[in-house]
Amino acid sequence: MFGFIASPCARCTRDSLPVWRGAFCGLARCLGREYGDASRLLVNRDAAFIGLVGMSLDPIALPWKNATCCNPLANRFPVSDDHPAILHAAAVSVCGLAAKLADDSHDEGFLRRGLARIGRVLTGPAVDRAVAALNSSSFPTEQVWDALAGQEEIEVSDPLRADQPVAMAYGTITSHLADLLHLPTQRRNLHRLGSALGSLVYWRDAWQDRREDQARGRFNPFATQDAEAIKHRIASAWGDFGASIEDLPFVRYGNLIAQIESSTGYSRQGFLQLQAEEQVREKAERKRQKKERENSCWNSCDCSHCCDCCTCDGCDCCSCH
Repeated sequence: MFGFIASPCARCTRDSLPVWRGAFCGLARCLGREYGDASRLLVNRDAAFIGLVGMSLDPIALPWKNATCCNPLANRFPVSDDHPAILHAAAVSVCGLAAKLADDSHDEGFLRRGLARIGRVLTGPAVDRAVAALNSSSFPTEQVWDALAGQEEIEVSDPLRADQPVAMAYGTITSHLADLLHLPTQRRNLHRLGSALGSLVYWRDAWQDRREDQARGRFNPFATQDAEAIKHRIASAWGDFGASIEDLPFVRYGNLIAQIESSTGYSRQGFLQLQAEEQVREKAERKRQKKERENSCWNSCDCSHCCDCCTCDGCDCCSCH
């Protein structure tokens, strides 16, 4: 539901955290308004991040409004639910569901296959509206569909590069922000950012599903390829993700995006090192015990270098308090 991207550290981004909330909840509001209330369930951090990137690059002042998200009786807060990048992210989220249902409709499980086909019928009108919205902005919808449709073929022919269709789709989705915001010089950087995110999404899903896929006799690259080779591709994608963020000329919210990168790296460190869930839990427990013994961070803490605020409650860094 929420994707590869992790939420920013609330302590380190106290001043800009409302911006992330406004983008995430704005995406949910946009989904409900454009594609029906049930579409709010498609809200996810990856799409919200893409929307936030677009908002941060936009040289024009952002259109914010005071509204609520799920509870109409709650206090209003600033949201952005009609920025071009948010509208784009919403349409992509709906089409992403369509792609997932299309894939599941060919699943070997009778129940899952049947539910997917029913889902395709029920979501048809919303998907048609999303495709129309993407086509109206000259997004290469058919090209992305064709790339994703070739997933099985590349898994058979070149399993080590099985992430390429998803990487291509994400790269095209993110680079389209250059057209929406009239920033042609940033197309390459945006494509690099999206492509890296798509690769990370694919490999993480494969890593999480490896045991289930093995039990059900389904393809999984970790069953046929050297884990170290895949780890190298993951490291390369993560490096490209960070480098593209550094290269993008954000007009605003650059610190927030950098903190999202940092918190995502911390939250996904087990996957990035291809550690089993048990190893991750053991490592976290050792860190917790060490923190209890020390009862504080270093005396001269700099969040960006020596201390991860997401894990340190006793940090003396002024940006954490």
